[in-house]
Parts: sequence; C-alpha cells; structure tokens
Amino acid sequence: MTAEILSTGDEVLLGDLVDTNSAFLCDRLKQMGIRVSQITVKGDDVDAVCETVLAISRRARICLVTGGLGPTRDDITALACAEALKASLTLNPTALASMKTYFDRRGFELTPDNEKQAWLPDSAQVLENTHGTAPGFAFQLNQCWFFCMPGVPSEMKQMMDACVVPRIEAIQGEQTRLLIRRFTVFGLHESRVGTLLTGFEDLFPGIRLGFRASFPVIEVKLVRDADEAGKEAETVLAQAGQWVARQLGSKVVSMTGLSLEAEVGQCLARKGQTLAVAESCTGGLIAHLITQVPGSSDYFLLSAVTYANSAKIRVLGVNPQTLDTCGAVHENTALEMAVGARQVAGSDWAVSTTGIAGPGGGPTLKQVGTVCIGLAGPGGLALTKKFEFKFDDREKNKKIFAAMALELLRRHLTGEISA
Repeated sequence: MTAEILSTGDEVLLGDLVDTNSAFLCDRLKQMGIRVSQITVKGDDVDAVCETVLAISRRARICLVTGGLGPTRDDITALACAEALKASLTLNPTALASMKTYFDRRGFELTPDNEKQAWLPDSAQVLENTHGTAPGFAFQLNQCWFFCMPGVPSEMKQMMDACVVPRIEAIQGEQTRLLIRRFTVFGLHESRVGTLLTGFEDLFPGIRLGFRASFPVIEVKLVRDADEAGKEAETVLAQAGQWVARQLGSKVVSMTGLSLEAEVGQCLARKGQTLAVAESCTGGLIAHLITQVPGSSDYFLLSAVTYANSAKIRVLGVNPQTLDTCGAVHENTALEMAVGARQVAGSDWAVSTTGIAGPGGGPTLKQVGTVCIGLAGPGGLALTKKFEFKFDDREKNKKIFAAMALELLRRHLTGEISA
C-alpha cells in the first residue's frame, strides 16, 4: 500500500515554517508498514490544492493532508477538497456540536469565523479534534482515502493517533504491508557498519537493507514486503535480523530500534533500580535524554549540573584536594562525582561526566574531546573511564560524551561488563 502526504500553507511553501508534521506522519506510517512515496507542499491556492488532490487520488491509496482548516480566509483545504469531489460545503452538525462543546468548556463564545471551520464537504466524515477548534475530515476519492488534519502539530498528532490510525488499519486489511526490523548501533562509523554487513543482499535477496546516521548512533533497518506467505516472510526477516546482530556484535545497543536512553530506562525499570546523574561538561544533556523517555520518573531520581569546582565540592562532596591535585577533568574527580551523586540521591546507580567539550582547551590545556566518566553502582561498584575524541565541535562532543556515559551504564545493567 502506498501513501502520500500533502502539506498546505504559504508559510510552509515559503520556508517561514518548518514542516515537522510530515516527518511525524512518515514515521507513523512506517510503523504501520506503509511506504510514503511522495510529499507535496502547496500554498493557500484553492485551484492548486484541488488539482493536487485529484492527482493523488489516481495514484495513492492513502493521503494525509495537513493545514488549512483554520477560521481565516486563507484556510482553504475544505473548499479545495469539495471542488475535487464536485461536492458542496455544508454546515456539518457533528463538527459544529464538537466545536461548541470545546468553546463552552473554556468559557468562550463561538463566533461566525470559528463556525466556518464546521463547513465541510457534504460527503466527508468528521475527525474529532480534542486539542483544538478545527475538526478534521475524511473522504474517499477514486481509490484513495484522504485524511485532512490541522496544521498545529499537537492537534494533528492527537487526531492522527486517535482517529486516523484506526481507519487506516481498517483499510489495510489483508493488503500487502511492510515488515520492518530496526537496530540501534553505537560505536561504529556508518562505513564500518556497511563493511560488516557486506554480503547481506546475497544471503537475503528479498530484504532491503538501509542505514540512517543520527550522530552518535546509526539505525540499521531491514524491510521486506509481507506477501501471502506472511509467516514465512516474518521468519526470513527474523533470520536476517539474527545475522545482522551476529555481525555487529556488542555494538548493537537495541534490537528493536530504541534509543540508547530508552534501552537504559528499560533495563532500570526491569530491575526495579534507580539512577542519579552528575554532569559537568555535558551540562544536563544526559538528564535531558533520560527524561525524554516516557515513564522515566519511575527510575530517575536526581540530576546535578556541577559546572564549577565549588559546586562539585558543595553538592557532591568531591574532595577539594582531589581537585587541587588532579584537576576537574580527571578520572578521580569523575569517580567522586558519581559516588557523591549516588549518596545524595540514594539511588542504585549514578553516572558522571567531566571533560573538555571545546572549542578551547581547559585551564591546563587538556585536549578538546577529553571526557572522564564515573560510574557508581550496587555492591560498592565504583569505576571510571577516560576517552579522547577528535571532534572540534562542542555540540558533537557533548553528544558523544553523554552517549558514552549511557552506554557504559547500559553495559553494566545488562551484564555485558561485570566489573
């Protein structure tokens, strides 16, 4: 099954607004095993949008449309779709009632301008918007189902998950879909990953192999069409996945495409253990990554960004003599930071970072890209690792420092490293 995305609005076409909606929708469809063949952007032009809708209806099975459902004169999606359908715009009672409820709950008056949003093509089905005023709508033209959603990302995402995904799943039925398997790889260059997987196409000719670098990790993706022999397709894909895992070995941090921080979170949750973080050079990045994972409040207790030496002493209990003798960027300092964070938080685990992110060197002209990572854990575990990277870019260094800290923790949590 093929799908297309139509993004509308002059603000998108002119580059005033970055189209993050399409990226989200592509990802959602990919998770459903549906391939997006084309993304089109059209301005606030009724004829242009109408012509595009007609063209898409002749070549795609699904089309997701975003934008143009607001109350102003340049919101023309409903009108353009009505023209493509050769239908009239009518005041939809379901959409109007939903809007009235939304306004009443907030103590606002429903104005004629807002009421315009309830005028939809007369054959359209309403998609409820629980996060805003603009109702979405769906209709079929030729062999294609169109799902028109607001351009506001929060409203679009809610509508997609609550209203559109179930309808698409019903349309999918037993049609050909995509089987996808993802691996998250850390610690290898993309070229090296490609070399290690040489020969894959000969071994598994029906499976497409893809790579996506998102520094500092790489996603390896296996894709196969699920034909009538669906179970056989799944079996072959599983065999291909096992081969990839063997070839890449310990560099695979997730067999399901999860992020490094999500894998760490799953490990902590399974064990019923908790974590604290003490950061200097990463400036809170590790804590940010961890708290991006839903449910992290179950295992994440404390974050301390101790940039100054005085903060390391006062907050974490780092020995002043250690700082005087060794300096802030040293294995001993990182170790005391981790041990101190674990004690302060009362957590099972604590990880720390101290280093030189650049672009200039530290007070003792230590190499840019140097990081010391401390780890403290159950049973008196306390260790430190020093790494030296060759990046001159501050942001890259912070990302790789944070990832190394998370990977060190993950490998201890999984038992890949026992001491």
